[in-house]
Order: sequence, then structure tokens, then C-alpha cells
Amino acid sequence: MISRRHILILLPAVLLSLSAYCQTRDSERLGMALEYFTSAKYHEALLIFERLDKQYKLNDRFHAYMGVCYFHEWEYAKACQYLEAAMPSLEVFAPHERSVYYYTNAESHFQQEHYAEAIPYYERTLGVCYDNEKPHLHYRLGFCYMFLKNWEYAATHFRQSLSYYERFNQLEEARARIPQVKNMLKGCEHELRQIALANMTEMGDSIIRDEIHRDTLQNDSVYTIDLRQLYEQKIEVGE
Repeated sequence: MISRRHILILLPAVLLSLSAYCQTRDSERLGMALEYFTSAKYHEALLIFERLDKQYKLNDRFHAYMGVCYFHEWEYAKACQYLEAAMPSLEVFAPHERSVYYYTNAESHFQQEHYAEAIPYYERTLGVCYDNEKPHLHYRLGFCYMFLKNWEYAATHFRQSLSYYERFNQLEEARARIPQVKNMLKGCEHELRQIALANMTEMGDSIIRDEIHRDTLQNDSVYTIDLRQLYEQKIEVGE
């Protein structure tokens, strides 16, 4: 018969075995989550990542994976939260892997209409992505600056987007995008012309106002009216 004393002696060994068993099972679950992630089954991967993160506090690389999963689940605020927290630790990774995280973070901000916050991450993506990915990035940057009413920068990025799309015209999206980019570029150039015209008009109005003011001063110096003297002489103005 096993006494209580024997149970207390055996308990630590049992707990250690159970802990090792649980860690093995969790390691297998983590491997399963990675398989889901690489197969673009982001919802299934995220369920496992979240559970393991609560229990073990996963490292920044896994948090970046979670950020990508949240993006594909349309939880853009959470995507930004996880990706930006992990970002300092990701600088040692391969350039194209970093481009995925930068781009995902930029897109998450873009979808929330945080255009100013999206811009630096699109720009960082440009520095590490492949050339055939650049037309879309410039296209997005064009929209960011357009929504911020920075027409000059918007036009610059739409021009660069058009140049890359024409260079990589074999891309599936290029045929539809090229007319779109041309239209957006025309819109930006129209806004720039309107601003230039308004500035010229304002400058012209200012010159006219200065001329009128100068003429008024000159006339005042010639036709100065002494109101006190007129009153004393009881002379009416205009006689």
C-alpha cells in the first residue's frame, strides 16, 4: 500500500515528467502553428500562437508572425501593435523577410487611414524589397501623400510607380494599374497647377493692392485735408 509519504516523494518526479510532456506537446503545437503560418492558414496559426504566447511569452519573431496573422484577420490595430513592438529585434533578419514585416505594418496603418504613420514603413520596405515589388509600393505612397494633400510628393511617387510598372509590364497587375496611375498623376498635376495659379493670382492681387496703397499715399500727401481748420473756417468739404 502506498502511503501519503510515498505520494509526496513521488509527486515532484511526476510533475517534472508531466511538465516535460506538456512542453513536448506545446513544442509540437508550435511546429503545427508554423506549418499553418507557412501554408497561409493564418486564423489557425493565430489561435495556437495566442495560446502559447499567454503561457510562455513567445519571442519577437513569433510576435512578428502574430502581427502578420492579425493583418490577415483584418485586426489592423493589433497587427501594428505586435509588429512595431517586435521591430527593433527584426533588424538582424534577412532583407526580404524584413520587407514582409515593414509592408504588413505599413498596410495595417494604411487600412486604418493612418497615412502619415504608414509612409516610413513603405519607405523602409522600398529599401529591402525586390525591384518588381516597387511599383505597388510607390503606388501606395502616392495615395498616402495624396490623402495628406501633399500633391508634389504624391505626383513624384505616382511617376515612379508608372515607371516601374512600364518596366515590369509583364506583371499581372500592371495592365490595370498603368491607366489608374496615369489618371492619379493627372489629378495631382491638376492640383499643382491650381495651387500655382492661386499663388500667381494672390501675388498679382498683392501687387495691385500695393499699387493702390502707394497711389493713396501719394494723393494724401498732395490733397491733405485739415479737418480742424475746415471747422474753424466753417467751410464744408466739397465746396
